[in-house]
Amino acid sequence: MDETVISRITDILTQRFYERGIDNFDLDTELNISDPVKDRQLTAEEKHEAGRRVLEKMNYKKSYDGAVLKPISVIDDPREHEKWYDDWLVENNNEIGRFYWKNLENYLSSVLTRNYGPEKAGEIVKSIDEATYGIMEKLANPKRTEFSYKGLVVGYVQSGKTANFSALIAKAVDAGYKFIIVLSGIHNILRLQTQIRLDKELTGMNDHGLEDDFVKLPPDIKKWNRLSTANNDFADVNLNRFNVYCTTSSPVLVVTKKNVTLLDKLIEFIKAADETNRAQMPLLLIDDEADQASIDIKANSPDTLTSKTNGAIRSLLALFQRKTYIGYTATPFANVLTDKTTEHPDLEDDLYPRNFIVSLPEPEGYIGTATIFEGNLSDIFVREIPDERNTLTNNQMTVNLMRSIDEFIICCAVRNIREDRQEPMSMLIHVSHKISDMGTVRGLVEEYFNNIRTKFGDKEGREKMRDEYNHIWEEFRSSSEAINRELSLNNHLPDSEEIWNEINNVLSVVSILELNSDTEDRLDYTTGEEIKVIAIGGNQLSRGLTLEGLMTSYYLRESRQYDTLLQMGRWFGYRKGYEDLTRVHTSIRIWESFEHLALVEEEIRGEMYRYEEEEGRTPAEMAIPIRDHRFLNVTARNKMGAAVRRQISYSESLNQTICLPLNRPDHLKKNYELGENFIKSVNRDYKFDRIDDLNLYLAIDVPGDLVLTEFLNKYVFVDKESSGKRGLDSDRMLSYIYRRLNHENRELKDWRIALVGNEKPTSENRPVEYGGFELNRVQRSRKHTEAGYNIGVLTEPDHLRIDLPPEPEDDSNNNVPYYIRARNPQNPLLLLYVVWSESKARVPIPKEKLQPGQRINLYEFIDSEKIDVLSLAIILPRSACEPFDYVGQ
Repeated sequence: MDETVISRITDILTQRFYERGIDNFDLDTELNISDPVKDRQLTAEEKHEAGRRVLEKMNYKKSYDGAVLKPISVIDDPREHEKWYDDWLVENNNEIGRFYWKNLENYLSSVLTRNYGPEKAGEIVKSIDEATYGIMEKLANPKRTEFSYKGLVVGYVQSGKTANFSALIAKAVDAGYKFIIVLSGIHNILRLQTQIRLDKELTGMNDHGLEDDFVKLPPDIKKWNRLSTANNDFADVNLNRFNVYCTTSSPVLVVTKKNVTLLDKLIEFIKAADETNRAQMPLLLIDDEADQASIDIKANSPDTLTSKTNGAIRSLLALFQRKTYIGYTATPFANVLTDKTTEHPDLEDDLYPRNFIVSLPEPEGYIGTATIFEGNLSDIFVREIPDERNTLTNNQMTVNLMRSIDEFIICCAVRNIREDRQEPMSMLIHVSHKISDMGTVRGLVEEYFNNIRTKFGDKEGREKMRDEYNHIWEEFRSSSEAINRELSLNNHLPDSEEIWNEINNVLSVVSILELNSDTEDRLDYTTGEEIKVIAIGGNQLSRGLTLEGLMTSYYLRESRQYDTLLQMGRWFGYRKGYEDLTRVHTSIRIWESFEHLALVEEEIRGEMYRYEEEEGRTPAEMAIPIRDHRFLNVTARNKMGAAVRRQISYSESLNQTICLPLNRPDHLKKNYELGENFIKSVNRDYKFDRIDDLNLYLAIDVPGDLVLTEFLNKYVFVDKESSGKRGLDSDRMLSYIYRRLNHENRELKDWRIALVGNEKPTSENRPVEYGGFELNRVQRSRKHTEAGYNIGVLTEPDHLRIDLPPEPEDDSNNNVPYYIRARNPQNPLLLLYVVWSESKARVPIPKEKLQPGQRINLYEFIDSEKIDVLSLAIILPRSACEPFDYVGQ
């Protein structure tokens, strides 16, 4: 067969089909009358192959035209924007006017058709085309003489954001944007991955001689000028070159890290060009992982106006009269909390996306938090690692890690049987960010893997291993069947005999890599060889980097930030053909954190849709509330920007008055008398019972309205400002209690109240009569130099569960303390303590040797009347109506 002839007739007939449409095109007829080469008839074999290719193109086009897709969500500010893109499309409705996009579309259709078939390929390309059309509509017209646009595109973790901005770049260059800067995270491996991807889809330049498909190399007049390559980040370049680039018609591309040194070099390179020439270069800056490094982490600091990386990006933008900045992220928490009011005399405005925010829909076939947690998959995907086995101790393998490696080997065998042998297969091991820990884990994994190979080579060991693997597979298979049912899949599940026959082929090719800055190990999916890898890492595996073919994840690294934790979920993404083989080995605590993040993601996107529907609302007016978590932070504290508490929930909380107004005897006396009268009133109507072994008195079923109006609303709390932010925010707490009491569910309606004392009196601290009861006052020293006269802690563990049954022995593996989670939503507990005015530090320290935070007598260094202090603690149970805090601007 003559490939040139086949390609030519395929192009001719495909174009003819596009021009005539499906109703006026018959493939068999066209094949018989077409004569691409004079004096030679097509052979039957050539006709068949050309017909097959044209039919693929036809099916692709029919699928593209018929695909019905979820729309993107757009919040924009129309006041600065002039509509231009639709008119431009009408004027450039040809291959020449849309060269870069058409070149990319042809590449995508070919590659995706081969991988997924023409029907699926048509749907995928249309989804990219429509999403980027929606973004292009919101970009500034590059022909304007001056503009500064800032936008944000929100996707999902490992959901195809690179494919989106690659297509956006192609369309932007077609329309007149000329200088493209892509900031690709902070690690070399991510920059390399992004550079190769953009070379495949845009420039066509194959620096490494890879066997992969690349987009058709543009002709010289359309050829890209690259300031970076797969071999080199932007570093040593001829400073005079930018003047030349400014005066040519070809676009310029640089892919660089968010590294201040590199960004400064890029700034110097651009500054070397004449300002007049720079004015000819409309800039599109794509900030990948825009919530990492780009955020101004010093926005709230009085010492400086901007952090270095943020300042470098803004300095870069300030060099151009015509520029559009677009951040891409799957975790926009820090971005939407960026302070919109920060200014700097020498820098571009802040990076807040004031012109537009685009939320991409979840792609079909994507496995993310919604798929896992909204259905019945969560319990199937996760393999629980008990707390006592959470760490690799004494340099020994844990049972759970060994099991996860065995599962990975078996899953590789299953995929080989499914004819995926040449597809990459990966396992992730992420237990720590410390490089020393990674080295330890690698040694253990290599030792275990060598033992497996040795066992397999021994007849007796091989039979024992066979029985073990058969048992693992039978258990694994049942959960895979459940996944197939839940996702309506038909993935083949071979029998154990088939799998065992494939194990040796797997063991012979698995490699173990340690991915960090101290090793030379690198993931390379471009060799064309069979790739099965166990990747051990930390930060390099936590953001941006794609582990292709990831099936097994052993994940134990805890993070307190939403964005960091969500980005570490490398198991989110596309798993076509092996969805049922995906498993995550982790602790219940970590998995529950991901479950919480599923709700956060859903709510943020829901808020974006709501803002889109509210006509006239702009991104600058947007104040998305983000659900908070008692044990996690929305983002790093220095990235919280203009965030404030929008709604405070006191669900599942212990609240104590640990900051005492010792210098305000009037407040102390008022509270003391208030408490005494309140106790008498409660005892008269509801009765206190004595609990002898704890020396306290307990009343139950006291109406919440009475507690609020007759005691809590009248109690004088120390305000947060005068206590160095350590006091209770009493206004918000009491408002919360009021809302719960007045909700239709009537939560918090029946209170338990305890009057608490020391178990035994002393010769100095004798019992007193209080509220009609004999009470041993508690002793509490305070911390030296702490604002608000801070005693540190008021309660004791036994007091917190006085009204509850004993904690079950098997109920300790839970984030929420037993004294909170076991409490009925109707039954909060109010603990009242009388703190003895003569309370002393256990170990006296001379004044000249005192250090901040050390314990001193309660009234030490206070020139005020010594008065016993009525302090309180309130345990509020879980609320079904208002379970979470929210933060936002």
